[in-house]
Amino acid sequence: MADRKKKTIHDFSWRFGVKLVAMIAALGGTAAYASARYTIGLDTQEHRCLDEWIYVIDTWKKPTADDVKRFDYVAVALTAEQTPSNAKWRPGHVMVKRAVATDPGDQVQITRNGINFSHGEEIWAHGTALEAAEMIGSTPEAFEREFRLAEGELFLMGDNENSYDGRYYGPVREEQIVGTVLWAW
Repeated sequence: MADRKKKTIHDFSWRFGVKLVAMIAALGGTAAYASARYTIGLDTQEHRCLDEWIYVIDTWKKPTADDVKRFDYVAVALTAEQTPSNAKWRPGHVMVKRAVATDPGDQVQITRNGINFSHGEEIWAHGTALEAAEMIGSTPEAFEREFRLAEGELFLMGDNENSYDGRYYGPVREEQIVGTVLWAW
C-alpha cells in the first residue's frame, strides 16, 4: 500500500482562499449588475403622489408609449420646462406616476372641478382637480386647459390630490420614460 501524503493546514487554507476569492468575485459581479440595472426609488415627500413609497425600477427595460396601459406605473424624468421654479428637485429627477391617458387621440380636459378624459365613445374622469396649484406658486386658473395626446405621449397623475403631475406640466414624451416599475410598496 502506498503511503498517503498527509494534508497540511496550508493545503486547506490555499483551497479555501481560492474558493473565497471566487465567491467574492461572483457576489461583486452580481451586485454590480444589479446596481447598474435596477434603481430603488423612495418617495419621502410630505405630500406623496402615490400611496406606495418604495419603487423598484428596471432601467434597462424601458417601455414604449404603446406598451404602457392605463393605470400602469411609469417612471419618468421631468424636463426643465416641466419642473416648477420652487421645486425641491432638479430637472431629470425620476418620478413615478400612474398613466391615466395613454392612447394617441385621448382628449384631456383640466378644470378646477376635476379632470375629464375621452377617447371616441369612452369617457372617464378623475375627481382630483388643481389642489396643488398654490403649493407651486400659481393659481388653478393658470392650469385649466384642454388637449389631445399625440403619438408617443402619456398623461400621468398621482393618486393623491396634492400630487405634482400632468395636471400642471402636461403630457410626457416616450423619451422621458426611464424604466419599468417592477414593484411598488
